[in-house]
Amino acid sequence: MKKSQIIFSQYSPLMAVDTELVGSDQQTIDTPRVCSLCRCGESDNKPLCDGSHAQVGFDGKREDSDKKELEYYRGKEITIVFDRYLCMGAGYCGELEAVFGTHDAPKYEPDAAPVEDIIETIKKCPSGALSYIIDGRHFLNYYDKTRIVVEKDGPLNCQGEITVIDDQDSDLVLPQADHFTLCRCGGSKKKPICDGCHAEKGFKG
Repeated sequence: MKKSQIIFSQYSPLMAVDTELVGSDQQTIDTPRVCSLCRCGESDNKPLCDGSHAQVGFDGKREDSDKKELEYYRGKEITIVFDRYLCMGAGYCGELEAVFGTHDAPKYEPDAAPVEDIIETIKKCPSGALSYIIDGRHFLNYYDKTRIVVEKDGPLNCQGEITVIDDQDSDLVLPQADHFTLCRCGGSKKKPICDGCHAEKGFKG
């Protein structure tokens, strides 16, 4: 079985290799074995690259590589693990307000809801920022299928066994989980990781 990869350099688009690409309409996009995905935010053929990064002088250098220690919130039956660096503010955790609070007033109360509800909510987190521990086992991986899903007006949601190869890999921060989000608006300070700035920019695509 061929290994799925995402390859890029500081000034290049994302090169997806042997990876299914799914559009925001949940339909598979017909692509060659290797295809270029826009990450400057300027392509007129999103999510595919049209060469705009060269015209606009796109620079994929990271401005923020300051990864913090993982945060552990221990309850009687479950421990919530939070990687603050990877959080891109998708907001699904806010659906379980008793445990996670709101965007403006976050909190972590692992005993405030049934364990099943907490797990279901954590699995909605696309960035890999949230995971959980039960009986000493850290649960990080949830996807049986490998693919890249384009989020409307948002990032690339990468799922499954995808290897990221980067010429800046000395400080590349990716989750240990089998899911993560990559910026495609061009504005993230944590490139290639999405930091949620697409919402502030009003990114469309």
